[in-house]
Amino acid sequence: MKPEDKLDALADKLVINARKGADDATKVIVADISAYLERFELSDGSFVANSDKNAKLLTGLQSELASAINSSKYPSSVSAIIRSLPEIESLAGEIISSYNNGFEVDYDRLGVGRLRMVQTEAIVQNMTGAGLDFEILQPVRDSINRNVFSGASVTETKNYLRDFLEKSDKDKFNRMARYANVWAQDGVLQYDGMIYDQFRNEYKPNYIRYIGSLITDSRPQCVRWITKYPQGIPIDKLTSEITWANNNGSGMNKATSSSTFCTYRGGYNCRHKAIPVFISLEE
Repeated sequence: MKPEDKLDALADKLVINARKGADDATKVIVADISAYLERFELSDGSFVANSDKNAKLLTGLQSELASAINSSKYPSSVSAIIRSLPEIESLAGEIISSYNNGFEVDYDRLGVGRLRMVQTEAIVQNMTGAGLDFEILQPVRDSINRNVFSGASVTETKNYLRDFLEKSDKDKFNRMARYANVWAQDGVLQYDGMIYDQFRNEYKPNYIRYIGSLITDSRPQCVRWITKYPQGIPIDKLTSEITWANNNGSGMNKATSSSTFCTYRGGYNCRHKAIPVFISLEE
């Protein structure tokens, strides 16, 4: 199996595991918070609006949510991604070597140890920190706070919690699984791209091979870079190609520049790879 295929297989394994962890966290949150709501002061099945007991219980809601997530399989799925980073580094080195006639990568020169620290922090923040709180936990806290202070029905509050977290969209993922899917995939695939960008900075290759399969909904820029530049995109054309993608393509990451092209490639959730290569130019 080619190293790029091994990396894709590893990414698929880690992403699926992250979705399963998020599914488990969703079930635990719904069960634990539904039970927690039963501890509130109620009257005829509704929250007592001006209850000191309820106000005090609301202050513990954030801790209850954190406890629910920590008791689920989700944290271990995030840890699995972080533990995979050394393997990703090794495969990235093999990929560089295979596309550059056996070139041996000097990981110390690339500063891979520092890159690993940066990516570890990014994965933790995106999957368990501020990102997760903003997208998932804060809306839950806000809705429960509103319902308690307005004296809403506890059953309606539980139903909202269940619908918000468990409802699937067209991709059949619930809210947290969809979130985990995006950040797990980017956490893995952006990491090898960071190594390729470091390789570019250190060794100054003159082309970038854009590789991967095309499907019916491939983005315009990915179709362009694979079909128009089968040999590779000349480094001196990267800026104009990124401009083209921003104007004519879709889904580009705003952080994409000529120096981060290998990291972000065709945009969010892009499965293609941008491999820096040395190509001898004929006179």
